[in-house]
Amino acid sequence: MVTGVINLCGRKRGEIENWLRKIVFGGFKNEYTIFIRHRENSEEFLRPIPGSLITDIRGGFIIVQGEIIPIHRVEEIRRKNGVVVYKRRG
Repeated sequence: MVTGVINLCGRKRGEIENWLRKIVFGGFKNEYTIFIRHRENSEEFLRPIPGSLITDIRGGFIIVQGEIIPIHRVEEIRRKNGVVVYKRRG
């Protein structure tokens, strides 16, 4: 009798990664802006990145015109009309 199932197929993707994949690979790049936490001169602020600049998503990173940004830095995803579709808790 089997009492439990162990999933050996890999990890379950989080909500943020699903949103980013939908934007990049679903053909919706021009409809979204991604806001990331950015540090400069000891200050932290939200830096907007248009979805059209994202070239790829791999291994927990977003590739934006040759710059590699960890996915954990994403704070918000908004549509061009300002509607927030994803906001990190915290």
